Amino acid sequence: MNMSKLPPLNALRAFEASARLGSFTKAADELNVTQAAISQQVKILEHHLRTELFVREAKGIRLTEAGQSYQPVISQSFHTLRLGTEELFGERGKNTLSIRVSNSFAEHFLAPRLASFLQDYPRFRVRLYTSPWIPADHLAHADIEIYNGYGDWDGLHVERLTHECWQVVCSPQAILKHGPVTDAEQLLNWPRASVIGYRETWLQWFHQQGVKPIPTSACLEFDTTTVALRAIKQSDFALLTRSFVAAEPLRHGELVLAHPATMSTSGGHYMGWRKGDQRPKVLAFCDWIRREIAKQQYA
Repeated sequence: MNMSKLPPLNALRAFEASARLGSFTKAADELNVTQAAISQQVKILEHHLRTELFVREAKGIRLTEAGQSYQPVISQSFHTLRLGTEELFGERGKNTLSIRVSNSFAEHFLAPRLASFLQDYPRFRVRLYTSPWIPADHLAHADIEIYNGYGDWDGLHVERLTHECWQVVCSPQAILKHGPVTDAEQLLNWPRASVIGYRETWLQWFHQQGVKPIPTSACLEFDTTTVALRAIKQSDFALLTRSFVAAEPLRHGELVLAHPATMSTSGGHYMGWRKGDQRPKVLAFCDWIRREIAKQQYA
């Protein structure tokens, strides 16, 4: 028997109500149809499944063993469908803000501050998605996106949130091992790390410091800034990274500047949302994140 074709929805509704209420008559009242219609729909389902689901008796109906096994499956499916419909299209869904951001922005800035947003706007709910790279399907599953890049997102309203630079950081123990760096050329002898996917590189940083000959690229590369920062805290490597994500570890003494020179960039964190989207939850979040960024003097 080929079960790839789902049973008719009306037949499933008739079965679920009848099984839950223990009566075709009560199921008919709940679904606002006749008792004969319920009975007919159940027969259609049994024919589709080639299995009896109810025992018909003079005093009423009772589930067969197959019916008892099938009932929780169908009941849970309808429950999930109701919840999903309410979540997406009901009042709860209308007040749920979906945000998709980079892993590093979530960990180093947004996630610790979301409680503040919910406190300021208690009628909204937040669903946060993270991914390391800018998605190709912009806003397919989110109302707002925030990623580090250059703001070249077609079809969206894009706003720059941060102005950053690139810095060379390391752990305090790396300084103890290699000694203080007084000249950029000394970093040629350090093990170096970087994060792939950015235009800015160690080669550019050394070139800006007038270091010649141009050295080779980093010997340790990471695919996410979050993992890179965690690793550098426990190693003797120097990491070329963005000032935005390095700010908190530097402030807390987990990292130190290996060298004071910075490298400018046209990149930064950009926020994107659909053009013309004036929904209150979107406007509220945009206003809130601007204030939070301004507090940290990243704008």
